[in-house]
Amino acid sequence: MSIYLQALLGGIATGAVYGLIALGLSLQFGVMKIINFAHGSFLMVAMYVTYYSCTYAGLHPLAAAPIAAVVLFIVGWACQRFFIDGIYRKESAREPIGVLIFTTGLWIFLDYFALALLGPDSRMIDSPWANEVVIMGDLIFTYPQVAGFILAALVTVGLVAFMRYTALGRAIRATGQDREAASVLGIDSKRVYQLSFAIGLGVLGIAGALLLPMYPVNPFVGDIFGMRAFVIVVLGGIGSIAGAFWGGIIVGILESVGSQLIPITYAEALIFLLFLGVMYFRPSGLFGVEKE
Repeated sequence: MSIYLQALLGGIATGAVYGLIALGLSLQFGVMKIINFAHGSFLMVAMYVTYYSCTYAGLHPLAAAPIAAVVLFIVGWACQRFFIDGIYRKESAREPIGVLIFTTGLWIFLDYFALALLGPDSRMIDSPWANEVVIMGDLIFTYPQVAGFILAALVTVGLVAFMRYTALGRAIRATGQDREAASVLGIDSKRVYQLSFAIGLGVLGIAGALLLPMYPVNPFVGDIFGMRAFVIVVLGGIGSIAGAFWGGIIVGILESVGSQLIPITYAEALIFLLFLGVMYFRPSGLFGVEKE
């Protein structure tokens, strides 16, 4: 029984980080109504930023998290300001297809640029902290698992509070609900989009820093987690920040507990089976709100 309890709690801890990865994607879609296919590649960038911060600057992995967040925030703001915003101006559609094409190309470019620049080798940080454990009876958790769960939960709660109780957060929500009505009320949708995309990638920077002690980084690591992020966003409810967190928990549990009962490849298939079921029976997601 302790094996399954270990798997359950470990899945919750890992799933919280998965949810944090999906959170930025959910925010971007909820506000801008775009699908960022380069999301996983940006996660890869965050992991490399963390890796070099720890390896060459000697920083603790948790101390590198704010650096990764700031770098990804700036990258997100610049990407929205100089590329995506131009596509919005040239296309009149609410969900311009040009953004999908651009982010798909950006995904491929970032992956292969990293491959050419950094090589194909997978890299892990050399930190004793990453191997330290917390023992609770028969249960054993690594420090990265514990820290990942706590920080992912705190970031999610903080972002939910920011969106609900600050003027800027309410402006972002209003723009996501109705861009034209928000503009009539004096909200600058262009600035809101820039901040939304930047905040989404800033959160992803923290997720990348929390993920690196548990997973090695290579130029294509983001493809795996990017696909998982899309599944989590749909499970939790597209545009729901809290839903992304709980969707990540569900995926983490299915992955961890499922691998104890069936082969890991079948456990992965179980995740996508749940994804298809939710898409068919409840397209708004498990925690989303049905809309007419």
